[in-house]
Amino acid sequence: MRIRFEQTGGIMGRKISLDLDTSELPADEAETLRQVLDDTNFFALPENLVAHPVPDELQYLITVETDDVVHSVRASDTTATSALRALIQILSQQARSRRTK
Repeated sequence: MRIRFEQTGGIMGRKISLDLDTSELPADEAETLRQVLDDTNFFALPENLVAHPVPDELQYLITVETDDVVHSVRASDTTATSALRALIQILSQQARSRRTK
């Protein structure tokens, strides 16, 4: 499974991105991501959860690609469900840790 993550906006307007293949992760990390995706019911979420962008608000674009399906979801800090926020937090941490290496 491939996951692409992009965070944009905020006061500084910085962009953070991540492109990862779960087959390259340790088994426990890959399983955690799969579980969080299941918890969010990711593939049933609408593609755009951001009806009205708010200035300086962080926005996220998450694309998950499996052998069978590719699905993208755009969300923001105010529109993300709590389950989706958990996924955003994991992906944000992964993106930041890869940037500092």
